[in-house]
Amino acid sequence: MTLDMLPGLVVRIMSVSTRTGTPERREVAMQDPRIRITHVGTYVPTRRVSNEDRLAEFGFDAEFLRKKLGIAMRAEKEPAEDTSDLCVAAFADIERRAKFSRSEIELCCVVTQNPDQKVPHTAAIVHHKLGLSKGCMTFDISQGCAGYVHALALASAMMERFGLKNALVFTSDPYSKIVDPNDKGTALIFGDAASVSLLSTSGAGYRLVDATFGTEPGTTECLHTRDGALKMDGASVLFHATHEVPASVRSLLAKNGKTLDDVGLVLLHPGSKRVVDLIRKSLQLDDAKVPFEIAEVGNTVSSSIPLVLQQHVSRKKHDLLMLSGFGVGFSWGTCILQLQNDEEKH
Repeated sequence: MTLDMLPGLVVRIMSVSTRTGTPERREVAMQDPRIRITHVGTYVPTRRVSNEDRLAEFGFDAEFLRKKLGIAMRAEKEPAEDTSDLCVAAFADIERRAKFSRSEIELCCVVTQNPDQKVPHTAAIVHHKLGLSKGCMTFDISQGCAGYVHALALASAMMERFGLKNALVFTSDPYSKIVDPNDKGTALIFGDAASVSLLSTSGAGYRLVDATFGTEPGTTECLHTRDGALKMDGASVLFHATHEVPASVRSLLAKNGKTLDDVGLVLLHPGSKRVVDLIRKSLQLDDAKVPFEIAEVGNTVSSSIPLVLQQHVSRKKHDLLMLSGFGVGFSWGTCILQLQNDEEKH
């Protein structure tokens, strides 16, 4: 019997501290290596809204757009498109990429804080629109920009606990529903998009090695809605992101006996160019290792990480990836993904 045959264990490992030179004990969560992200599908609306056209209106200049915001265009859904419609469009993309049967899906979850309606949950609506099986569990996760990492952890844990073989994790949070187009603090930031990740026990892909999460007490007002419109304390978000995210990345790597040199890419939630640049600087990493790729779509909330992850899951170039999302709450989630080939023994 090998450790891979004992999923869900917390293994105690003895190692030598690089700081003190003395033996120390650390605990590493062992996740079932059969559960992998095998494919990612995405949908970005074709409609674009230019930020350059509104700079003067808000008192910004081109340098602000280039150096701090980093978003020239924002994707925006059509008025008739709802949250579940974006999910269905992302599913159409993954169906073109992956071979699986809808009848094989046993779990369907949607990360959103802007559902179609209050009742029922959006995952149930997506389930109906896709014609998934009666035995498929459905639920929503009310999380923001950290939602994708939370959803991966929850879906993987439920698959492991209940012996599920295939799950769909959707992200769809069209902030165009709640952003005030005249609000200087939010109008130029957010874009609409959706993603779906296929988690499966068959096929090559990236498995969740470990994750860490947190919520800073007393910070719920840094991102909230008032009278149906989004309000953001940008300075507070920037402060907590640049303090908590680097710390979570370092602590998770140390817990798993890894360093940033072992990681191929660090995929941060791209809240803005300034926040990504500051976190990148704190971690002492270059642009190539921490990509920022939202100039033409905007900050798409929980969809921002999977939009970038899609190409890397497809290429399977890097052995280790790190994901870190942060935002509403103020909360964050950071995880390590490891490439696992189908031919490897379980």
